[in-house]
Amino acid sequence: MNLSSATLPNGIDDDEELKSLHSRIALSGWFGFVAVVGFVGNLLIFIVVVMYPKLRTITNVYVTSLAIADMTTCLIIPFIIVGVVSTTGWPFSEASCVFVAVITFACNGASIFSKVNIVLFLIVTWLIPLSVILVPFLGGFTRLGYDEGPHVCTDIEDNEDGSENQLHSYLQATSLTCIPLALVLLFYARIYIHVRKHERGLNKWKNTSTKQPPAAAVPATVTSQTLTPVATTDATVPDAVKGTSQAPSTSATIPTHPTAAAQNKGDRQRSLEYRITKNAFYVVLGFLLCVIPYGICILGQYGPSGTPLAMAFLLFNSCLNPLIYGTKHPQFKSSLRNLFRGRFSAPLVTSNSVGPSGQ
Repeated sequence: MNLSSATLPNGIDDDEELKSLHSRIALSGWFGFVAVVGFVGNLLIFIVVVMYPKLRTITNVYVTSLAIADMTTCLIIPFIIVGVVSTTGWPFSEASCVFVAVITFACNGASIFSKVNIVLFLIVTWLIPLSVILVPFLGGFTRLGYDEGPHVCTDIEDNEDGSENQLHSYLQATSLTCIPLALVLLFYARIYIHVRKHERGLNKWKNTSTKQPPAAAVPATVTSQTLTPVATTDATVPDAVKGTSQAPSTSATIPTHPTAAAQNKGDRQRSLEYRITKNAFYVVLGFLLCVIPYGICILGQYGPSGTPLAMAFLLFNSCLNPLIYGTKHPQFKSSLRNLFRGRFSAPLVTSNSVGPSGQ
């Protein structure tokens, strides 16, 4: 008997089953890497936000919520790995498979933020993905369980009578891919426009201030009340001028244009704002690269062959954000360095820094 041509009871060729198992084992190795890196990275982000008061901003509430969602996803990934490498189906109860599917969808859908009402934002962020997966399931429109095709706990696209059910697939693609994508692009466009407008205002102020007339051009008839210096002391005013209404020498007045130190300070602030905005772009780009393949897989109806690869991209998003924050964001990078060095009360960055939310 030729073993290479033997078939399994379900009609699947042995060679194809072995090839599928090898690819699933390799995929499980990737999932394991994502789980370890993602959990450790997001845990560190959560710790530094809690430990360092300067990081406790409205924007970082969103970052913390996202870190919690990603950590939860990483804790669920081992169960996903069990399902992927299994050759006999889901080894646990059906209820546990439904739970894994719900948590996976809910945590990967928590990716939109707003600064209007942070409590409402957190509720909506978690409620939308939970509703997308639970409402159709509880209403009897879709089924959740172990899909023998991609070997994962997810929504089952076939009805019990064998007919195809695409309702939940299109609902996922719309609410968990298309709408978040549109909102992320809209919000980032608004951030970019705001930063550009702020930068143009700073450049205009800088150009105007450097064109002020020199001190010698100030008319001699200007009174001392007009040119009273800020923080003037007796040591800076000649004795002949004290007690008179005559203006002191213009050489003793403080220039109206900013000093070089002030300009350098403004340049450093703008540089930090630019880096923070650029890091926001990295987060958006990572979101696009991780979520778009999943949406294409759903809308393109690639079936079981495309689902594992789409999940590989989707789950990678759980460890991508802490990598970006830890290596690119100036304040998170500084706080992580202080944490590793045991400097729990050290300043995060210089005193000229601006907060992650542009504060």
